[in-house]
Amino acid sequence: MNVLLIDDDKYLLEMLRVSLGKVGHAMTEALDGREGWNCFISSPHYFDVIVTDLKMPVLDGMKLLKRLRAKGYDIPVIIITGHEDIQSSIEALRLGAFDLLTKPFCARELIDILEKLSTVLRNQQRPLLELPFFTEDIRISIHSQTHLIPSAVAFLQDRVKLFCKMHRIDIRKIGLCLHEAMVNAVIHGNLEISSSIKEDSPRKFEELLRQRELAPGYGERQVDVRCEVTAEQFIFEICDEGEGFDPKSLQFSDSTLMIPSGRGILIITAFMDSVFWNEVGNRITMIKKLSSPADA
Repeated sequence: MNVLLIDDDKYLLEMLRVSLGKVGHAMTEALDGREGWNCFISSPHYFDVIVTDLKMPVLDGMKLLKRLRAKGYDIPVIIITGHEDIQSSIEALRLGAFDLLTKPFCARELIDILEKLSTVLRNQQRPLLELPFFTEDIRISIHSQTHLIPSAVAFLQDRVKLFCKMHRIDIRKIGLCLHEAMVNAVIHGNLEISSSIKEDSPRKFEELLRQRELAPGYGERQVDVRCEVTAEQFIFEICDEGEGFDPKSLQFSDSTLMIPSGRGILIITAFMDSVFWNEVGNRITMIKKLSSPADA
């Protein structure tokens, strides 16, 4: 790993440079936080980790960590601290420091932390390649309020974004399909508002939507969302508490693209690998296959 070590103790720097070099790490040295900062920003993608003393002249380790995070750099930072700096150590961890080294320490302790960090970084890049049996089951529920849909979609996108990146799946389209399915579940399912009303009078549609969201028997109905992530696929299920519809009645044509209320299901079926409903028509299941590691 390429390590940026910042400390005003020249003896410590020399000892660590020799010890880290013996196990294959490359070390760049700086005597204070300002010098370390300048060294880092001159080549931010070169370094894998920063190891910095907490107490230093010019710019201390805490201020350096805060500056890194404020500028959007999420590089792992290991803090060197003393026994008397407990509160500062806790603050550093809350700011995102990866680990702590308490003086006095030996080089082996730092090497062990670097090995742990290396393992974490490798796992972060490819969690599915070595876990073909991996499964995560995520469930959320929202009331029939349209303003809750964007937050629900964002939450689910955040949970699957790493897998989308690994398998080259457009996470924006995942979000769009989830949004369309939840809109259908809330508006057409739980609130029982027909698409034809919006086509005839958008204003009347909006008025009825606000009324139903607040009306007893409508607004408190829930939409249950389930997302199952495996090594092979995403499975999304969106279920409402409405009366449902006959899925066999769905028909698509070129004119469907011209009708705003009709494009949602078309978008879903075009992007997802498999889409189907239960017999009642109040639960949609959407499946997106993931590429194999060799194909990704």
